[in-house]
Amino acid sequence: MRRSQIEAIIEKSLATMVKRGFHLPSFAGWTPAQWREKAEATQALRVAGLGWNIVEFEKDAFFKSGIAVFTLRMGDYRDLPKGRGRLYAEKAFVLFEGQRVPHHYHRVKTEDLINRGGGILGVNLVKVDAEGQPLAEAITLERNGIEVGVPANTTLNLEPGESIVLVPGVAHAFIGVNEVLCGEISLVNDDATDNYFLQPLPPPSAIVEDVPARHLVLADYRSLAS
Repeated sequence: MRRSQIEAIIEKSLATMVKRGFHLPSFAGWTPAQWREKAEATQALRVAGLGWNIVEFEKDAFFKSGIAVFTLRMGDYRDLPKGRGRLYAEKAFVLFEGQRVPHHYHRVKTEDLINRGGGILGVNLVKVDAEGQPLAEAITLERNGIEVGVPANTTLNLEPGESIVLVPGVAHAFIGVNEVLCGEISLVNDDATDNYFLQPLPPPSAIVEDVPARHLVLADYRSLAS
């Protein structure tokens, strides 16, 4: 992606969040110079992967298949065997009208997916087997704290304020029926090893620096002093 596209997406996402009364921590708006000034103090923040992540699942088609995510908190997944520590995470993300996130699932992470406001969030659900192959099985899940059963390949439309619980082995695809602000509260997770997509994704491409950066994304953290 071009840096100019990333900047435009972040600004558009921020506008949606502000419109819905959702406010991010100050580092969401830091300039690269501010990040460099605070590089030593923010090492833990960067190691945890907090901040912006702009993902394009189809090349040059972000508003068809992409997501703008801001990770607000993320504990250390290495604490999971101990059963104590910050074993939780929180993310906020915006889906624009017609935008999709392809089917993916987790082996470890359980997450609450929440419609924080705006339009309708569609979630298509498919159970997978141990090899990640789709199953034609009904799915039992919690919707708004109440257990419900749905057939395989069902799309649930979540109104503002509604939520569902997604457990390991249930693949889910997100659809922005309208522009919508979403939240995720989950078990702490290693995103590098516990995100499995049903269809292979193209490798991420380098950012084309066509304009100076005003915000940093996760891929930029490598350039900061540790």
